[in-house]
Amino acid sequence: MATNQNPERSTGFLLRDNSRFMKVAFNERVSGLTQAQWGALAHLSRHQGLNQVGLADLLEVQPITVARLIDKLVSLGLVERRPDPNDRRAQQLFLTGNAQPLLDQMWEAGDEILDQAYAGFTEEERMQCVEMLVRMRNNLARMAQGSTRDRGPLAFRQAS
Repeated sequence: MATNQNPERSTGFLLRDNSRFMKVAFNERVSGLTQAQWGALAHLSRHQGLNQVGLADLLEVQPITVARLIDKLVSLGLVERRPDPNDRRAQQLFLTGNAQPLLDQMWEAGDEILDQAYAGFTEEERMQCVEMLVRMRNNLARMAQGSTRDRGPLAFRQAS
């Protein structure tokens, strides 16, 4: 049987399963916010001043979904909206000082989970794994950039 047809050995299934198990472990260690809210805070910590459309792209959700999500984070005092100096219609998103303790808790939980996930790995194996995942992401990102131009032979076509 080909490797990609065996879910126990398929890279795609393994990445999905590992991601799901990491989310479960994360949710067991942190509380108070939803998975989407944690994700928004994580992205905003790396992209202060991002607008809602940009955050929606990173979270892979519709902008209206992000609007509700940000409304909740604003009401919790974790995020603030500021006018975008380059676009009167847009607002930029910034974390408040209240978000930092939650981010610290989030990063600490993430480190604990990764330490457990890498149990039995040498430091060199751990670094190699990360390097391989980075290369894989870069390859897939290049494919995604070209996907709007060329769907390739396996693309599904609507019946005429």
